[in-house]
Amino acid sequence: MKNKLLASLFIVSFAFLSAQNNKAIMEINYETKLVSDSLNKDKMTIFASTLLCNNVESIYFSREAKAFYNGTSKETISTTAGAIPKYPKSVGSVYKSKENLLVSLPVGKYIFTYEEPKLKWEILNDTKDIKGFKSRLAKTTTDTGDTFFAWFTNDVTIQDGPFRFKGLSGLILEVYNKNKTIEIYATDIKKSDEIIEPLNYGNDVKTKSKDQFLEARKNYTENPSMYNGNLRVVDANGNDKTKTMSDRLKKMNTFLD
Repeated sequence: MKNKLLASLFIVSFAFLSAQNNKAIMEINYETKLVSDSLNKDKMTIFASTLLCNNVESIYFSREAKAFYNGTSKETISTTAGAIPKYPKSVGSVYKSKENLLVSLPVGKYIFTYEEPKLKWEILNDTKDIKGFKSRLAKTTTDTGDTFFAWFTNDVTIQDGPFRFKGLSGLILEVYNKNKTIEIYATDIKKSDEIIEPLNYGNDVKTKSKDQFLEARKNYTENPSMYNGNLRVVDANGNDKTKTMSDRLKKMNTFLD
């Protein structure tokens, strides 16, 4: 009942609201599950992200990453040099301004920022209720050849969603790939007036095209030391783990595949 009332409130609210500045009118929190080995789906990484959006602008990010790069993180780890800020589980972000998507993703210790191409969607016949919102299913194939499905609701007519998954007639609440090794789903939806702004990484690498990012990522999977200041990856006993790291990276799912 509470979710249905919330859905009704959003339907009324967004009929009148429009973006007058860079303040959000909605906050959607998502949980992401990444399965690194399709043969062992119990082995997964889970992390939380937030979408702040209005009718023309949005930012999808990890609050943990924002605090880390703003220097306000309270999470620390102990080292021989003392306590240092804990590196976030997820540092990627997507900033949307009108029709343009700027994606920032890590390659080693560097953050690469590039313009993401738009997705083309096919609306399917499936429907279901998600958190009190009437939702429909859509399908897309990314520029890198992977198939994704998204549940979206026209009860909230903001054409946004998690990561690069945007451009449907309503808000995207769930996303998953064909093999369900990547799943993203909304856990919390509420009003917001928080400022929408890109994450400040400090010295991210601005690429001329997405191809440059893909090439850098490919090189990194083959030689992880390339984008880590030419450092070798070693374990606590000093054993070289660079090849192990490379093999693991090749198996990892990414949002781009």
